[in-house]
Amino acid sequence: MHVRVTVDASEHPSFDPHHHPLWWGVLGAVAIEAAVVATLLTSYFYLALQSPAWPPEGVDPPDLFWPTVVLCLLPASSWTMWWAGKGSDAGRKRQLAIGVTASVAIASLALVARSVQFTALDIRWDDHAYGSMLWTITGFHYTHVVSAILGTVVVSVLAWRGYFTPERQLGVVVDTLYWYFVAAVFLPIYLVLYWVPRVLS
Repeated sequence: MHVRVTVDASEHPSFDPHHHPLWWGVLGAVAIEAAVVATLLTSYFYLALQSPAWPPEGVDPPDLFWPTVVLCLLPASSWTMWWAGKGSDAGRKRQLAIGVTASVAIASLALVARSVQFTALDIRWDDHAYGSMLWTITGFHYTHVVSAILGTVVVSVLAWRGYFTPERQLGVVVDTLYWYFVAAVFLPIYLVLYWVPRVLS
């Protein structure tokens, strides 16, 4: 005799991604990384105020084109992540898979734009304090984009394999949280690195 028991896991508190320890862990990691970015930007302003000229004489501020391209691409990738999450909530597995894959593709384009910007910089990291801060902050965010892409590639593969359901979407939720952070934190970086030198000069 076989007895089949059906359990509605969605009503069990442990299945709420926002109460899961991993969600809080990722939120804590985001808070730490946000603090690091804030510290780097504060250091940038401190050095700027201590310098007679910022950027130094004879050094032009970085070109605006490629960073502005990135500024447009990252929010677009966040929208596709949001759309993917809505599909995950509703159990639309194909929408989830398409959304996260699109986010990876868009962010990869942003990474290409960042790489082109690196090659176009005529400032070395060890030329002066300005060059050090420019390369450090830019490189730090670059690694964030890389890590977000790598994590979302894993989510994308699992999504295409039908792994996620409305009751099993913790991976989607924490990946989306980190993705939003990576996209949002570029705005203050963009304003400080590419507009402040134009205002101060």
